[in-house]
Amino acid sequence: MKRFAVALLTLPLIFSSEIASAAPKPVVVKSMVAMNLATPITAETKMLVVGPSIVLLDDSSVRAIGADGNEKWRLALTQGVSSIATALAADSAGNIWVAGSSANARVVPPSATPTSAPINPDNVVVDPKVPVRADLTIATVWKISNTGALLSTFTADNTSPLLINSIALNAKGFTLGGINATDLGSSGVIISSDLDGKFVKPIYLGSSDTSLDAVVRGTDSSIYAIGNSSETLAGKKVVGVRDGVIAKYSSTGKLTALVRSSAAKAKREWSSATNSLFLTGSVQTGTKIESALTKFATNLSPTWTYRFASTGPTLAAIGPSGSQFAAFTSKSAIKWITNWKPSKPSALVLTFDSKGAIVDARSAAGVPLALGYSKDLGTVLLSSSQTAVSIFRLT
Repeated sequence: MKRFAVALLTLPLIFSSEIASAAPKPVVVKSMVAMNLATPITAETKMLVVGPSIVLLDDSSVRAIGADGNEKWRLALTQGVSSIATALAADSAGNIWVAGSSANARVVPPSATPTSAPINPDNVVVDPKVPVRADLTIATVWKISNTGALLSTFTADNTSPLLINSIALNAKGFTLGGINATDLGSSGVIISSDLDGKFVKPIYLGSSDTSLDAVVRGTDSSIYAIGNSSETLAGKKVVGVRDGVIAKYSSTGKLTALVRSSAAKAKREWSSATNSLFLTGSVQTGTKIESALTKFATNLSPTWTYRFASTGPTLAAIGPSGSQFAAFTSKSAIKWITNWKPSKPSALVLTFDSKGAIVDARSAAGVPLALGYSKDLGTVLLSSSQTAVSIFRLT
């Protein structure tokens, strides 16, 4: 049997934002404008921008709205089976692929004291949670047309509870990434299939405290799994309190590289990624929180990077001509932005060109929840403030 060497790299990521290319000229922040929405959204709503539509996902219902905020179509994903839909992606034809987890049969929940989301007014980074629904063991993918018609449903039994955080697809297939419940806690899980729903054996990363929050499919069918962990992975021990992790797998599912993004006594995580390997996440050392933004090459070496004071949640989206977008809650002035001195943490969307220079900056109310871009609609931000959950666009 051949032995496969695994490249193991450790990235302290104690980078200064000076590493990134300096902006060619000062950037002035402009305000984004909130859309008038005909139907309500919540802080749990997921968002995907596809052509002229903004697709919104709530548990097991998906709908699309137009630039005017009016609903274009709506689809209930489940019929007689308990499911939770948690991730979205679109293919080149504009079809929407929704991923989540399902139960074999509807289960009546116990009549215990109702639970509510924890109050977190400062938006401090929260450690990932393992799946809490023991019956949700089936990975499920729904393929929907751009007019809201259900085209296909694909399922794969994982045998143990799982929570799907991300779906990535290309012309050869799709890949799901998330959290798998184990006897020791949780592992990352990667589930791949061709476009006809023929699944291959799942890949598990870690065994007690690992989460995968994003997956990317390479053009050669390689898979990049992105998240965080506090346990030893492929022989590489944790450096901080918690490390960000990037694992690269070949088209046959073999681990070929593993990067730990670490900082001493810090919690590190990668939580969002584009298909060009622009990653965003957080670094928390004590009460100090920063957003980390790094563009990686396919060999997982960083090509440019930034760190900004923030409250933690950081989102990535890909734009035209090799550009990238990042959204986070900014807490202080930024060197290349002339008029940005927030009196309190505020949502900020930055645009980077293909070389990593900041070329545009936009502000909005609230904490970023989702970020997307299309040629038809431009950059779209979903955010939550103390008074409302809103969708903002550029003007």
